[in-house]
Amino acid sequence: MKGFSWKSKKQELISCIILLILWEIVSIKINNEIYLPRVEKILISMGDIFKEEGSLINIFSSLFRAIISFTAAMFLAVILGVLSLVYPFFRNFLKPINAIGKIIPTMVLVVLAIVWFDKDNAPFIVGFAIVFPILYEGVLSSLKKVDKNLVEMCQIYNVSTKEKIKKIYIPVIKFYITGIMMSTFSLAFKVVIAGEVHGQPKFGMGSAIQIEKVNFNTTGIFAWIIIIAILSILFDKANKLLVKRVYRWKYEDKN
Repeated sequence: MKGFSWKSKKQELISCIILLILWEIVSIKINNEIYLPRVEKILISMGDIFKEEGSLINIFSSLFRAIISFTAAMFLAVILGVLSLVYPFFRNFLKPINAIGKIIPTMVLVVLAIVWFDKDNAPFIVGFAIVFPILYEGVLSSLKKVDKNLVEMCQIYNVSTKEKIKKIYIPVIKFYITGIMMSTFSLAFKVVIAGEVHGQPKFGMGSAIQIEKVNFNTTGIFAWIIIIAILSILFDKANKLLVKRVYRWKYEDKN
């Protein structure tokens, strides 16, 4: 199993190296930084970004917006998910609202958020609106999978709704949320940046990208894209570690 894993890693590394070589060849052939800058120029631009005074503020501003929008979506999804299971009225009421949220394209949602809210709040709204339907449906779906015999036993012994939520539903939700936490947060992070690109708040990675676009600095845009990609990879790694910790019994059985 470990041998196969190392083989896969080597293949991925070789693929990355080939892509970088092809990128460099094409960029040299085009010889126009506006269309496709060279790899070394992008790396230099990344260094310049971190030397700038407001760069860390831009990064932390985007992270802050993503954290707030994700946390709000998660808490509301948990509350409404439990209410939808216990009281069918909430489930039926939220069905059309949730469907609309999933149907509307992200960019249309970004435009509407900018029209309806100010430029500083639009990224929060967009991040929340994209992540909430995913979390809500996931929470509700996981709750529906709870052993019916366990629920029936609670009814026989007159276990209160409060105790059922505390002892049965909350642990199920915890396992579900843990499994998708970082991947969903990564999505919220990217969507928030998309909202910043169009809304252009004072600070934010999206605002920085928009400034680079106005200045026709494609090298700077690619540098920011790589920074976003690195952060997304870190979120993914953190998600895997979190899942391994919570579901360690599964990994122990495999070993």
